[in-house]
Amino acid sequence: PYNVALRLTQNRLAQIQNQVPPAVVSAATTHYDGQVAAVRQYERIEAPIEKIEAPMSRDGSAEGGPIDQKRKMIAETMSSMMARSFITPLFRTQWTSRDTDQYLNGYPGKKDYPALKDNLDFYMNKIPSVPNGDYIDNIHDTWFGKYDTLEIHHGYIQWLFPIRESGMNWDAQELQVHEARAICADATAHGRVLKSYELMLDFYGMELANKETGELRRGINWKSRFAHLNGSKHNHLRITRILKCLGEMDYQHFQAPFVRFCIEEAFNNGTLSGIRRILRDDWVCLVKNPAKRKELIEKLHEYR
Repeated sequence: PYNVALRLTQNRLAQIQNQVPPAVVSAATTHYDGQVAAVRQYERIEAPIEKIEAPMSRDGSAEGGPIDQKRKMIAETMSSMMARSFITPLFRTQWTSRDTDQYLNGYPGKKDYPALKDNLDFYMNKIPSVPNGDYIDNIHDTWFGKYDTLEIHHGYIQWLFPIRESGMNWDAQELQVHEARAICADATAHGRVLKSYELMLDFYGMELANKETGELRRGINWKSRFAHLNGSKHNHLRITRILKCLGEMDYQHFQAPFVRFCIEEAFNNGTLSGIRRILRDDWVCLVKNPAKRKELIEKLHEYR
């Protein structure tokens, strides 16, 4: 499957070269090179794809064990990852609509692998994030306010906010349904998810005004952090992940207050004008509560 995905993306890149500006093709080529590297890492770490159906994993563990299940999960999501990395502005709306529908509908047909539990173990403070990460309690205690670290480190966000989709950190595992249930059922682990949210809110110049309702207000450092967020596209994508994670971790009631706060700052106050597009195209659509989502979409229509 991953070799097929490589060929498909090569063909797709060839097809769009005469349809889009050179700068877009150059960016797509850069993404392609990164994905090839990820596939080669997969080849080094995991057994060959043709071994998946064998009754024993390459390391000798029985079929259905953690390594075998992780290998199957990677194989199933590789094609989706390769396609996702090639989305250009021309195809963005169609892709994000499909992606959002899958999220809101609970990823129909997506398998849960009971033997995979990295996210649960991380939120139980049993294992550190990788690469170059730490245990969750240490991250909360020592990374708060360390804006340079939070900006340049690209491996922690998939651990703090796991979702049922693959990210660009191949050391992080997709969230499994049984993990989300176990984290939500454990008061300490569930509370750690809230602390992760507060950590990133501070990074973005925001803070919780009410931990029960999720209502937000500006943080003390809002001017400098808003200025940073306006021009930081990869942080816009991080927020997409955060909103999805909130919806998986019984914090879905925090989604609408976040989007509402962003609408106010982006359109009424003009302090977050750099997030207007992704706010309209992505974030508002991720609110799981249908009534709240409709209300926020209608609010956005006032600014068209």
